[in-house]
Amino acid sequence: MFVADNADSLRRRGVMASESQVAANGRSADDGIWKIELKSKLLKLCQAAVPVAVSALGGLPLAVAHAAGADAKDFSRLVELSATRLEISRKVALTKWDTKMPIADPPNDPREKQVIDAASAEAKGVGLSSDLASAFFSDQIEASKLIQFVLMSDWARSGKVPTEHRADLKAELRPALDRLRTQFIQELIATHKLREAPDCKAQLVKASGAYGARQKLSPLYTIALDRGLARVCGD
Repeated sequence: MFVADNADSLRRRGVMASESQVAANGRSADDGIWKIELKSKLLKLCQAAVPVAVSALGGLPLAVAHAAGADAKDFSRLVELSATRLEISRKVALTKWDTKMPIADPPNDPREKQVIDAASAEAKGVGLSSDLASAFFSDQIEASKLIQFVLMSDWARSGKVPTEHRADLKAELRPALDRLRTQFIQELIATHKLREAPDCKAQLVKASGAYGARQKLSPLYTIALDRGLARVCGD
């Protein structure tokens, strides 16, 4: 894998460079301090060498996050984050299929309300409209349920279910969705000028269309992607 291979290479380079430096200077450093300095060098090298982040569950490449306070030039990262959430939704569907859990949360497990309330509170804390956050994450949840409904219906009709590894809903999938929440909020802030622009819808369609073409998305995922981004431009 690209990230792992480069990390190993950088680790070897970092160790060799640090050992050479100590020998050239003709002095020995305290072992604890040397290790701290080496870790710092490795971290900097890895950050410089790996230009994209890869989602742990979906395996989909994500554009590098914007610097704090920087405006986004387009909607590409927001689209990619949404696609990543849909891939996690597919894994949620597999787990719910095996455990015979309903797609919609039961009354005694108000997960949807918790997600929306948490997003609204986090958004308010960083200066983003809580109403926008509530609408956006409501749409993301509906897109997720769309994926789950269609996939589980297809599996029921065909009698065939993917045999891939099942991730744990509470220990892995929900925490992964929660981690995406902060990235979504940061991106909604970064796209504020784009969202307020007269051509917002055209720019959003352009970004989602380009992503769909690159990833060869099926009609289901294309529709779900649009559903999850339905009110980004204020509709």
